[in-house]
Amino acid sequence: MASQGTYYVGRVLKLGLLDQEKLIEAIRKPEIVIYRGNAWTFIDITEYEQSGHHYMFGKLSKFSPEGEVTIVDTVAHSEKTQIEPNLRLASSPFIYIPEHSGIAFLHVYNHIEQANFIRRFCEIIEHTHQKFFVKCDIELVSDLKSFAAKLSSLDLIFQITARISPPNPLFSPLWAPLEQYLRGRNTDRMTIVEDAPESGRLNTNLPELVKKASEQTEEEQFIPEKEIPIGDAAILMAADGYGNGKIRGKKEQEIVVIKTSETAMNFSFNKDPDPYELYLKVLAIFEKIRSSRHMEHGE
Repeated sequence: MASQGTYYVGRVLKLGLLDQEKLIEAIRKPEIVIYRGNAWTFIDITEYEQSGHHYMFGKLSKFSPEGEVTIVDTVAHSEKTQIEPNLRLASSPFIYIPEHSGIAFLHVYNHIEQANFIRRFCEIIEHTHQKFFVKCDIELVSDLKSFAAKLSSLDLIFQITARISPPNPLFSPLWAPLEQYLRGRNTDRMTIVEDAPESGRLNTNLPELVKKASEQTEEEQFIPEKEIPIGDAAILMAADGYGNGKIRGKKEQEIVVIKTSETAMNFSFNKDPDPYELYLKVLAIFEKIRSSRHMEHGE
């Protein structure tokens, strides 16, 4: 049986002058970035576009420009080191689906872990375009059921913070007014901070909203009775992969911090995947997210 690994699911946010065309161009022909003596770039890029399907597969590669390997000197019957340029240290397969601005990537323990993949991937994209008014970010998509379970354990919420960006191309009816506001203001990124008075609580129904959002199916949509407040909408938007959010509350007088990134969607798959099989797996995940959360295409 092929060795399995954990893949995380997120959305690529394109900020500044970065658009879909520039992002794809950078994946196709990436530059090399150096971080703490190691080099990083994309390798083994393949692209498929036919019959309505479009995806890009590749690997984020970490390598040492001047690596050393130990070899056996059969004449002297001893070990010695030998310089091996561009020695590969690790690689993380990833799949990018433009239709969903969706990405899935392998978590490689001790080498290319979740946060490390996001930082290096985005640095390569930005560096390839000489950092000329381009900004890339990856935000993970939350598992709403896990997120709802964590929120429901709180006795009260006293702080909500979120950093969000306008989605492209999909949006959720639950936070549509916030999305329209961002576009109307031509806002690339917005930060929201809500603090309750000392020893107080915010008037928020966020745990129940997330719970009802998580219980949606393709056949049954959650339609709130009134417009969702901006702070709660921002958290829901972040949970859909268009930002990140943090909730501070109390449980039995203890302060608890819950982040949208802590309930990130993930799945097990072959560490050395067939690109098309990985694409089908990831596409099914994003299609389910779109249908169950009733996400729609923007204009």
